[in-house]
Amino acid sequence: MGKDTNHTLIVSHAVLAGLTALIPVPLVDDLVEGYIQRRLVRRLAAGYGLNLGPAEIEALAEGPSRGCLRGCAIAVTLYPLKKIFRKIFYFLEWKRAIDLASRTYHYAYLTEHALRQGWIAPAGPRSAADVRAGIEAVCREARVTPVERAVQATFSQSKAALRSAAELMTRSLRGIGRQPAPERVAQAVEETEEREEQEIAGVAARLQNAINQIPAEYFQNLREKLALRLGLSGARITPH
Repeated sequence: MGKDTNHTLIVSHAVLAGLTALIPVPLVDDLVEGYIQRRLVRRLAAGYGLNLGPAEIEALAEGPSRGCLRGCAIAVTLYPLKKIFRKIFYFLEWKRAIDLASRTYHYAYLTEHALRQGWIAPAGPRSAADVRAGIEAVCREARVTPVERAVQATFSQSKAALRSAAELMTRSLRGIGRQPAPERVAQAVEETEEREEQEIAGVAARLQNAINQIPAEYFQNLREKLALRLGLSGARITPH
């Protein structure tokens, strides 16, 4: 899998992750997001011939900071209030969509870099959990970034397309019950994958073009910080 193919994969999954904020079903949105993150890691790793196990994929995709218990409880509690405070929640949904897309892009970009450098076990010297912890530390330092601004501008110009794609995803998830099993959620997402990709193709292309305008120094800084966090700053770096 080449660099351009990887970047296209990362951008499209970042958009899909952002869409999960627009799914109006508590618990299900979180399960869909987790599935999309794991699928992205799996596909990136496969592109480098690395067959990661479920534990490694989970560690790279979701890490120790992600957890549903408190977040899902809050989502269920707030869900009835959405009908009352529609304007407020409309703003919050879009803000969360932008945050999720930006975060997914950053984490996937640095995961792909670690894979490219051969840093992740069993091919490399660092465990999946260590790499994820390093990525989280780098992303915490980044704060408001050029990528977030690119996502915000792209999403603001693409609300109709994103709403349409979110509705398609929501329809595919109907009928899975109040306590959805992750396997059923995965199946529902996979069944509409091709149509979802068509729905977001224009959005992903605009976002990719916007990200391509960001100075290369920004991404170089991210890569250098990750190498430092992992104690690999002296390692030979394969050029991007």
